[in-house]
Amino acid sequence: MTTNQALNFDKYAQEGNLFMHELGEMLNHPGEQDRAQAGRLLRAVLHTLREHISVGQSLNLIAQFPMFLKAIYVDQWKLSADRERIKTMEEFTGEVENKQREEGEVNFDWNEPTSTLVEKVLISLGKYVSAGELSDVEAELPGEIRRFLQERVGGE
Repeated sequence: MTTNQALNFDKYAQEGNLFMHELGEMLNHPGEQDRAQAGRLLRAVLHTLREHISVGQSLNLIAQFPMFLKAIYVDQWKLSADRERIKTMEEFTGEVENKQREEGEVNFDWNEPTSTLVEKVLISLGKYVSAGELSDVEAELPGEIRRFLQERVGGE
């Protein structure tokens, strides 16, 4: 498909800002100061997820994302056929927390457990990702994590 329209980066920024505002509200961190914290969490969840699904599945997932989420997802991505295998939700949330620290998170003043924050981030992505695609992502994850997503986030 070809188009004669110029890339509208202002539109991407506007969509991204609206999404971050909505995510901040969902996380009970609605202020401008909280946007960076919500952004670190979003990046940490996406980067943790991509490390535990195949490259092909990642490409299928980001095909449904708007441009601003695609950029976050692929930022600093080093493709590898080998994936670390985690088995528990505790390991998954531990990786999310480590990635937040790597991004400069120091406050961790969330009033909810990391698993609930992960749930909220993934639910917020539901406006872009079909239930079928979410189900395909879930199928590549270990049982405990898959069940968590099926029960708390959705999918098929």
